[in-house]
Amino acid sequence: MPNRDDMMKRQRMLADFGEFSLRSDDLQEVLTEVCRLISQVLDTPLAKVIEIENSGGTALVTAGIGWPDGIVGNARLQLCDRSSETYAIKQGEPLVTQNIHEEERFEFPEFMKEAGVVALVNVPIFLPGGEPFGLLQVDDTRPREFDGDDIQFLRTCGTILGPVIDRLHKAPSLREALERNQKLMSELQHRVKNNIATIAALIRLRQRATGSDAARAELRLVGDRVDTLRLVHQRLYETGGIDRVDLGAYLRELLENLVHMQEDTEHAVNSDIEVEAVEFAVDKATPLGLIVNEFVTNSFKYAFRDRGGTICLRLERQDGHVTVTLADDGPGLPGEDDPASSDTGTGIKLIEALAGQIGAEPDWTCDAKGVCLTLRIAL
Repeated sequence: MPNRDDMMKRQRMLADFGEFSLRSDDLQEVLTEVCRLISQVLDTPLAKVIEIENSGGTALVTAGIGWPDGIVGNARLQLCDRSSETYAIKQGEPLVTQNIHEEERFEFPEFMKEAGVVALVNVPIFLPGGEPFGLLQVDDTRPREFDGDDIQFLRTCGTILGPVIDRLHKAPSLREALERNQKLMSELQHRVKNNIATIAALIRLRQRATGSDAARAELRLVGDRVDTLRLVHQRLYETGGIDRVDLGAYLRELLENLVHMQEDTEHAVNSDIEVEAVEFAVDKATPLGLIVNEFVTNSFKYAFRDRGGTICLRLERQDGHVTVTLADDGPGLPGEDDPASSDTGTGIKLIEALAGQIGAEPDWTCDAKGVCLTLRIAL
């Protein structure tokens, strides 16, 4: 029976191996490491992992410590009725052979005899669901009575190995599936972006062709909204994202585009932008982009009808939320007797409806120095 120091050594080995197996994505590396550790803890010169091959009639020495060159990765065992490995797998229990020269039930491979193996323990390794993977085998070159604590220790190692092997077997196919899905999503985003760009271009063509100022203004508004949607998908395509974008970069580009598209106006309007890089869900970024579009459109229509000015954008992260602030330095909202007040009211209602979609409560400030809108949104 192991003493207290030996027990602590075994516990540390199990903990170290558990951490190692979680860090590694290399199955060969993991199997070799478990062989090294159990050989060290049990003071045996040899250890190996045997993997059942697809035929079911043979097993390959897939990893090992202490074996001569050419054994690991090449040597095979026959899983026949006279095989101790077959017996251990069928019984689902560890099997101890204290001295192969005195064992009459089983036959042992020549490569093990040539390596001087005398005593060994077979520990079956089962994958989740009960499918046998193979065996963890520790070998000694002298007769040895592996006691109950040795067996339990090895059994624990085998139990840990099963899920680890299963995870690492599935990891490549999962990565391939993820890469395929990301490629398909990227292609879809590219197509959506191009389709939206085509729609926006058709709207711009119609806008230039129409003879009505009112119709031209409405088409321009619709075109700006469509372009806001295009920009989200362009961001996703460029960054390889699926459902999240850099909100700061998106809003910066959106505001700069909106200001640039208004450069044909008589009075210059500038943008003042300070934003942080914040990963943000697309289903919230899209309504927020439409809010920015609506605010900027209203600023150009009413705040800067006969003067230049500045539109400010601020974005900062605070305690699991982002705070977005939009402001212009115009004369404020039109009064009730101003004909523009009805259009402005419609814009505010749209902004408030969009804010409701993302769980934000619009906070408006309006005075002679301009209009300011603040939104606080959960990440």
